[in-house]
Amino acid sequence: MSPLRVLGSDVVAQILISLSRPEILDVQQAIGKSLVDFSTGKEREYQPDAGVVRRPDGQKTLFRSFTSPTAVGAKIIVDPAPVPIFNNPDTQVHHGILALCDNQGIPTGIINAAEVTGYRTSMSTMIPYMWRRNTKNVVVFGSGKQALWHVRLALALRGSEIESITVVNRSEERAKSMLKQLKEENQQYWESPYVSRYLGPSLSDYDSQLEKAVSVADVIFCTVPSRKPLFPLHYMAKATEGGRYPFVSAIGSWQLDMIELDPNMLRYVVKSRHGYNSQSNVSGLIIVDNRDEVLHTGEFSQSNMSPEQTVELGEVLQWRKTSSSENKRLTAWLYDGFVIYKSVGVGSTDLACGNALLAIAAKRGLGVSIPDF
Repeated sequence: MSPLRVLGSDVVAQILISLSRPEILDVQQAIGKSLVDFSTGKEREYQPDAGVVRRPDGQKTLFRSFTSPTAVGAKIIVDPAPVPIFNNPDTQVHHGILALCDNQGIPTGIINAAEVTGYRTSMSTMIPYMWRRNTKNVVVFGSGKQALWHVRLALALRGSEIESITVVNRSEERAKSMLKQLKEENQQYWESPYVSRYLGPSLSDYDSQLEKAVSVADVIFCTVPSRKPLFPLHYMAKATEGGRYPFVSAIGSWQLDMIELDPNMLRYVVKSRHGYNSQSNVSGLIIVDNRDEVLHTGEFSQSNMSPEQTVELGEVLQWRKTSSSENKRLTAWLYDGFVIYKSVGVGSTDLACGNALLAIAAKRGLGVSIPDF
């Protein structure tokens, strides 16, 4: 019987930040496989619905369990009650725990979930991001764990191609602190030649600067649990001139009262010819990780999207394995088209990421090993 391995926050952070590009791609492959099994296999029916408990003070607690043929697990994440003085969702730190067992129920790992949640969600975004032709100009909304890991992984995977990174956040102090941290990490790990800047409401010309940044962006990462769209569709007018379209991901909103993307943007993609669908008489598609859950987020609810207007990332991964003339259109869309990826999280990716972490930790002799737990 293998020992139980306990990985604290510092150990998890140490492992993840030091992964080589091939190691990152190995973890990405494990997460991708879990998404394929979820979307095109039978795993969906074995993944229980997540539970959310809301306290009167505004605290939200997420309870999510997951299974696979070889392992089971559960995650608890707490979204703290808002602090009245600051009341800024970007400053909230979401803590929790990831508990894993093998398929016999024997405990294999206890992992601090704060870093894992940010990492596996960002890693999911990296799958369609890696298919893009251009990534010169990156705009990221937010400065929390999710924003940090999105940029870290982008630098680790495509840092030599990135020329600019713009961080948009209400707190200038937090955003500049993240940019400082990224600069130090980049010098140590990735050596990307990018230049960075901060944008926030404290700037006198914030709106015009934001519109300019969005209009030239190749990639836009949205990571904020916002209650209103982060920018309007018309900010992207210049971005789409001449047939150049950005890749936009949104992972921050996961409830009906949260919204990051302008609903007009979603309607534009599915009603225009700038998206993709294998059937020419059907509207364009938006990539999601779990259509059952995504349809209950603010932007999809307000956009009146139907399930038929979405395609799951696991389905796209499976499509790409087949050889057909249709793949040319699919590849062209993923490469250069107007691609929106909306994620709320698939539990089995936590399981895949957690088990990958335990294997790396065991190989490196990290964490606390408890025999006969």
